[in-house]
Amino acid sequence: MTYDELDKEWQSNSSYIQCHTSGSTGDPTDIFIPKIQMRNSAMRTVRYFGLNEHSHIYSCISPDFIGGKMVYVRSKVCGCSFESEIPSNKPLRTYSGPDIDLISVVPSQMAYILDNQLTMPHIRNFLIGGSQVPDTLRDRIVKSGISAYESYGMTETSSHIAIRKITSVPTPFVTLDGISVVDYRGVLKINIDGWKSFITNDCAELLSDREFYITGRADNVIVTGGIKINPETLELKLSGILDIPFVISSLPDDKWSEKLVLVTETSPIDIPRIKRIVEMRLHGYERPKDYYSLPKIPRTENGKFKRKEIRKFLTD
Repeated sequence: MTYDELDKEWQSNSSYIQCHTSGSTGDPTDIFIPKIQMRNSAMRTVRYFGLNEHSHIYSCISPDFIGGKMVYVRSKVCGCSFESEIPSNKPLRTYSGPDIDLISVVPSQMAYILDNQLTMPHIRNFLIGGSQVPDTLRDRIVKSGISAYESYGMTETSSHIAIRKITSVPTPFVTLDGISVVDYRGVLKINIDGWKSFITNDCAELLSDREFYITGRADNVIVTGGIKINPETLELKLSGILDIPFVISSLPDDKWSEKLVLVTETSPIDIPRIKRIVEMRLHGYERPKDYYSLPKIPRTENGKFKRKEIRKFLTD
């Protein structure tokens, strides 16, 4: 989808916008979010950052994702100017427009901006979403002196429901107005006044009904470069072409937050051959960044991979 196509969909008579869930609770699916709820979400962000008709906001995120859609909606509800670019990991490389009041990026794009800070336009506030901000990136942001915020949310909630400013010591996320959170059987439950409630797959430490820390995920989804990957989906794609046992896992990474890795039960000498096969089948962000070989991949008694144990073994 392009932003022109999103504009046509937004201006249509339909009361809903079609969105794709991230897949954090299973396979990605199409859902329809009421435009009125997207407007309400956008207004919360507009008020939080003090945007108005004189502001200029910018998107480095594809309108295929809810984060990209909502940058556009925010410009509509406050009547300000809006620009976007084709998403890449080299944002603003050719930008020559006016100062930017709010820009939406993912962590890997933020890293590039910091690498090239001297050539960047003046940006009042950065809004970083898609995945957790790594500690090393957090430290770089604080040392740079720029004003950046980390967001938390999901597709079903029309993008973020809570924001925290990036500081040297992480502070809790604070929900935007009209939103509260509770613990529901060990995971975070989001209540949006006047709309509905959403149960996440995230474990959280609650300080109040508006303040919380995310302490980990309750599922196997890997978030890399702001994109959520279901490892089982990639394993299914590779199951017919790899002739050895293997599993998709992940490791912490400064640039991507998490990076995909492929673990096999084979000799290290076979890794180059396996890599060639995998890269013929998978594309772009699906491709593992590193490959590892183990004599035996940890499994449960019924043959399922012990994913947490595998990841722990790789990080030890």
